[in-house]
Amino acid sequence: MGRGGRILAAALAAIWLAAGLTALAIGLWLRPAIVPVLVSPLALGYGWIWARVAVTGRRQEWPPWRRREQRH
Repeated sequence: MGRGGRILAAALAAIWLAAGLTALAIGLWLRPAIVPVLVSPLALGYGWIWARVAVTGRRQEWPPWRRREQRH
């Protein structure tokens, strides 16, 4: 992944992490509700995946425990 792709991945990570933290804050403090509290871990997880893409510079596998098949 090139420099531009890594910058884009870092920007997406920041956006998703901020959205997850905002949803958590809204769900816990501003307007106590269950939906934002349940959605925030999903946004935080997605932001974490984008952060890993930005740091490593390559796509992430799904599921993460799956091994890559060896090509011969």
